[in-house]
Amino acid sequence: MMFMLYLDELDDLERDVTGLELEGNVTGRAAPAKAIHRLPGRYTLRRRDFLPEYSGSLDEAVREMYLREVGSAAPGRIAVMTNLASLGWNFNPITLYFFFDGDSLTRAIAEVTNTPWGERHLYVLNEPGPIEFEKAHHVSPFLEMDGTYRLNYAAPTERFSLSMTLFDHHATKHNELGSRRFSASMAFERVPLTSEELRRASRRYPDMAFRVSFRIYVHAARLFAKGIKYVPHPTVREKGADNVSRH
Repeated sequence: MMFMLYLDELDDLERDVTGLELEGNVTGRAAPAKAIHRLPGRYTLRRRDFLPEYSGSLDEAVREMYLREVGSAAPGRIAVMTNLASLGWNFNPITLYFFFDGDSLTRAIAEVTNTPWGERHLYVLNEPGPIEFEKAHHVSPFLEMDGTYRLNYAAPTERFSLSMTLFDHHATKHNELGSRRFSASMAFERVPLTSEELRRASRRYPDMAFRVSFRIYVHAARLFAKGIKYVPHPTVREKGADNVSRH
């Protein structure tokens, strides 16, 4: 599961949904860390987990990011799709920020974090649909930097899906992509965020963020055991100084 939260509803959600906690300057007020946040059945939106290089509330930080990377002000409401901290732990391979103009989704920005380095890279995406772009972030010690992504995502309505495939550059025909090297996808059915639903989710996924991290390392161990080639982290010069890709 992942949470999808509208940033202008966070204060109301914390008040109305038992088990949802805020920590840090999430909404413009200082919310202290509490021991209760680490208990089972609690999910915590921690300001430090999102866009730490930007100051202010989470809404202010996301809008400043949008202005810097897109060149104009965000047109309307903003939602974030992400994992929240549980049992005191959080990790997000991908966090999605959705930008709406009225009821229409105009753009998304994907914040990708690699393992085990914890480096972040922003992919600024156009409106929903298929997008192709060059790989610009070292996400795995088993994949080279060279390659092209094909990403396709849908607007987050009653259902949401995103798929991404990495192709090599050695195509057999002109204007075609090469062989597939990696693919990942996710699909969700949307349910209302209520106290009852959160209790039900916590019984099934009490350690959601830790589970994500643990499975990444288990999968890496399996690849290593199979003899898959290890790819060292590229140097700063090789990967470039910019941590943003725009498409």
